[in-house]
Amino acid sequence: MTYKSILVLALCVGCLSAQAQTQRKRKDVKPITTEATVKPVDGKDFSYAMGVAESESLKAYLMQREGLDSLQVIQAAQALATSQRLSEAERKKALAYAAGLKIAMMNETNVLPALNQTATGKKDTTYTDLAIFTRGLCDGLMQQNTISADSARKVADQQVNYYRQELKRANTAFLTNNAKIKGVKVLPSGLQYRVITQGTGAVATDTTDVEVNYEGKLIDGTIFDSSYQRGKTATFKPTQVIKGWTEALKMMPEGSTWELFIPYDLAYGERGNQNIPPFATLIFKVEVVKVKP
Repeated sequence: MTYKSILVLALCVGCLSAQAQTQRKRKDVKPITTEATVKPVDGKDFSYAMGVAESESLKAYLMQREGLDSLQVIQAAQALATSQRLSEAERKKALAYAAGLKIAMMNETNVLPALNQTATGKKDTTYTDLAIFTRGLCDGLMQQNTISADSARKVADQQVNYYRQELKRANTAFLTNNAKIKGVKVLPSGLQYRVITQGTGAVATDTTDVEVNYEGKLIDGTIFDSSYQRGKTATFKPTQVIKGWTEALKMMPEGSTWELFIPYDLAYGERGNQNIPPFATLIFKVEVVKVKP
């Protein structure tokens, strides 16, 4: 029985004896026989015994689900012990305070990095001030905010749009300058590539499986994916990848190694994804190991 099951027990009083016989047979409990006489247990003794029996399960719940350490488990026990003396209003006040503390911890560990990522592209910046952000939250909750919610959203959107604008400019400038480099070829789609090694083998079609080694990075040099680092090639059809890859793979003979410069509209678009910023140009080193029949 887990701590959660004791809550179920409160709704299903009659199931205790059945559970004891079918699910919780203990080595120290003798099976009931027709000859045995079972004596009743005093309610107070039963209550205490059940509390002790479930204490280890409750401890596991507090440590695993609530993230408490051993000292905090004792503090939780103290709160549990005194809860009977609190009024309903006092309990609700304490729970509300605890909810605020949980939100504060979430803001520090999760929300702040996410805000920085959205506003600047980096989770570890000091751009968002935690104390001021918290003050804004509290003022809004208590209806003491000095600007309206609509105005606040416009301020936030302004920074996000500025960041996206700068990303687009930087990536466009990169492609413009890259196109001028000797050996770089530009296709009508906007895809740019440079041949490092030209293979002589088969060329993939839409339905062909292609085995490749690759490494992908952003224009600032950040590596976001690499089969080389994993030590394992990848295999897929040209139609199963981003548009820039699809176009390139159907041009690259087996044995080729090319460097691809893929504009955002042939990659992850204006939004990007978890690892790719908006408007990102992707730079790939792609080695076609095998074009499979």
